[in-house]
Amino acid sequence: MPRLRDVMAADLDIFFNLDEFAELHDIDGKEIAAIVDSDILKIRSQNKYERFDGVYKGEVAVFVKASDFPNRPVFGQPMRLDGKLYMVVECSEDMGILEIVLGANES
Repeated sequence: MPRLRDVMAADLDIFFNLDEFAELHDIDGKEIAAIVDSDILKIRSQNKYERFDGVYKGEVAVFVKASDFPNRPVFGQPMRLDGKLYMVVECSEDMGILEIVLGANES
């Protein structure tokens, strides 16, 4: 009987299939199948926005296979997503998927 962990690992290919959910994104110069979501963070923060004198904090969540990142991103690490510079706000791993929250000040 296969272990649940093994079954879930096989399902990663479905979630990150380019014909299904994922799209290729340039992350630090490397094309990686990823799911980018900015709405989930708004829902989690209950649509509260931090704005100061025309500057607001923009955040985006990036979901990638953990195997695509030999070194797990850490807080404060600069990271380019599709050419835009962000800082890593948070990174967590669950069942082989990294959720990387990136933040940048925007105006």
